[in-house]
Amino acid sequence: MRKKVKVVLKILGGLVALLLVLLVTAFIMLNTSTVQQKLLSYSVHLLQEKLQTKVKIDSIHVDFLTFDVNLMGVDVEDRQQRKMLQADQLTLSLELKDLLTYKVEVSKAELEGVRALLYHPKDSVANYQFVIDAFKSDKKSDQEIPKKKKEGKDNKLTFDLNQLHLSKVNIEHHGVTKKGHQLTCHLSLSELMLKEKWKKQILTIDSLRFITDNHRPRKNVGRPHRGAFDTGHFDITAHLELTVNHLGKDTAHVSLTKFVATDPASGFNVKDLRFDAGINKETASLSNVVIQQESTVLRFDSATIQFPNKKIGRRLSYQTSMITGRTLLKDISKTFAPALSRFSIPLELTVFLSGTDSTMKFRNIHVNTTDKKLRIDAEGGFVHMGKKRDLDLRFHVKKLTTSAQTTKKVIDQFLVKKFMMKQLNNLETINYTGDLKIIYKKEFFKGLLRTSVGEIDFHLAINGITKYIQGDIFTESFHLGKVLEMPDIGNVTCRAGFTFDISKQRTAIVRKQRGGNLPIGEVNVSDARVRYKKINLKNIDATIKSDGAIAEGHIQQKHNMLDLLCDFTFTNTDSIKKMKIIPKFQLHSN
Repeated sequence: MRKKVKVVLKILGGLVALLLVLLVTAFIMLNTSTVQQKLLSYSVHLLQEKLQTKVKIDSIHVDFLTFDVNLMGVDVEDRQQRKMLQADQLTLSLELKDLLTYKVEVSKAELEGVRALLYHPKDSVANYQFVIDAFKSDKKSDQEIPKKKKEGKDNKLTFDLNQLHLSKVNIEHHGVTKKGHQLTCHLSLSELMLKEKWKKQILTIDSLRFITDNHRPRKNVGRPHRGAFDTGHFDITAHLELTVNHLGKDTAHVSLTKFVATDPASGFNVKDLRFDAGINKETASLSNVVIQQESTVLRFDSATIQFPNKKIGRRLSYQTSMITGRTLLKDISKTFAPALSRFSIPLELTVFLSGTDSTMKFRNIHVNTTDKKLRIDAEGGFVHMGKKRDLDLRFHVKKLTTSAQTTKKVIDQFLVKKFMMKQLNNLETINYTGDLKIIYKKEFFKGLLRTSVGEIDFHLAINGITKYIQGDIFTESFHLGKVLEMPDIGNVTCRAGFTFDISKQRTAIVRKQRGGNLPIGEVNVSDARVRYKKINLKNIDATIKSDGAIAEGHIQQKHNMLDLLCDFTFTNTDSIKKMKIIPKFQLHSN
């Protein structure tokens, strides 16, 4: 018995020794450049047959002891013999032991010097579509093979990546927009690092640059009041750091710990963006969100995003908890509203935000200056977002409380021509409730203005197409004399309509011909009542017409046989009380 055991052990020992010799010989042969070049030629040939295009790899080195694969000089052409994809070096470090369990674990992957040139002409397929189609066909053919039922362990092939390093990446894409305009996009990347730390994966991206060029003038060229934000002319440089806390089949939890992005040409400038996010197939839940610009910081505790699903008709939707923050409106001036470039009054705000892919709703808006001398409570939002001509913005101001002095400070933040600023101070306290509506190139305002000298109900429309402001006002009792500093005039009851020209071109012509500092337009007053000195007057009609240099007014009080008339003129709104007045009367028969 012992002899048989010894014989068996000798035979096994001999087989093991022989197997080791064969393995060592195979590894030595496979590690020779001659064998590896033959393997490279065979692999390139297979790829060329698969893609039906030219594929070139300068050299390969495979270390079959450590199973490291190193490719040098990868070059793939498209079907038009243009260089579509190039890479200086690709290195993969594989865990060979895991291949026996049908698992590919890449402990490290490095890719350096990537250059891609992609084309997608109008009414034609992209030059990279053949690559997608080639591997789609494999997927379909695999699905056509009947699945065999296997007992025991599932041999499904899985892939795992532990560490990734990308450097010197340049991708250029030439395409066409929905409107048929040429669009060139360029993406460059200095470095991308993915590494594992404390059982978490850390993604760091340095100097990611994204450039778009639609080969047309920027949208704000010749339009000084339009913001510089233009999707056809991006030049954004970004840096970010992302921690992957958990990554499952259908779920993930990540933390964006750093994000900085700037576009000097458009004024887009994000100093920091941070949040935690839990993500699954249907929703994403954000928490601890911080957004910071130059002088603006916004924070909210949580937000929920529901992803769209065309199959069941579900739209994108989102909502946040209360957003709190502090802002200077000049932070967004260059990007969206150049008129805000001087707006340096710090504002504090709170708001709830929700919406869909085409709407945005603001609830419980509260805005105030840091000294609390201006307070605004409102609600509103946008509809038909993404459609320029259909965009509809509406806000309802529940309450605005401020003073005339603070209102003057706000107006002074804008580089606009100012009229009747002296009279504004005489309003003292100001309260407003009303509505704002903005549609394509038209703005509408209405509401009730309460001041220390009376109330005014008004409607106002600004037509950006015709360049006119039109509207009407009504007051039951307004102390006009106190506002104009003309003590002989008391409370006024009236209804008035007005039209003013806001066209810069038309105004420039008038200013050149006549000079002046007045607005250009007219005011018509009907059926007014006024207390003048100690006399109550009624049935008064009045007109004021201004050509920019001189405002000429005419007042008429109708009686049965005698009408009282008054003509007046003034050239400066700050000195209306010095106006020239010429009283008249007119006889007539019934």
